[in-house]
Amino acid sequence: MELLIIILFLTGIVGAVLPVLPGSLITAAAMVVGMYEAESFTVNTWIWVIVGVAVFVADYFMPSLLTKLGGGSKRAAIGAGIGLVVGLITGPFMIVGALLGAFIGEYMEQKDAGQSLKSAFMAVLGLFTGIVIKLVYTIAMPILYYWNIVS
Repeated sequence: MELLIIILFLTGIVGAVLPVLPGSLITAAAMVVGMYEAESFTVNTWIWVIVGVAVFVADYFMPSLLTKLGGGSKRAAIGAGIGLVVGLITGPFMIVGALLGAFIGEYMEQKDAGQSLKSAFMAVLGLFTGIVIKLVYTIAMPILYYWNIVS
């Protein structure tokens, strides 16, 4: 069972960067499996599991929120997501793909290159913010798990 927990934690960290894996949900699942294994169902651990679910949900709204704050449309956020996935498939071009996707999406809506570029940068900032939050969570949880439950 310990091997499963380790695999889930490692997959969660990878999923924090790769958009095709729900990193924070996988990490939260590792925490639940760890609680079951250790027979230690504490309130604090459940709170961290709920935080993982909240991080997962927030990650989907972050690009749209920051794009909107930058004056962009929903098309820019959608374009950033599509560009991110296309960039990931074609190689290590996630950022370029997200930037181009957001720019194209916003340009289709606004027909203003300056506004489209601003929206594209805000969408990418939203993606980066989500990645950073997921990385913090997915790296902190194995540490918390081994510190509190195992030791």
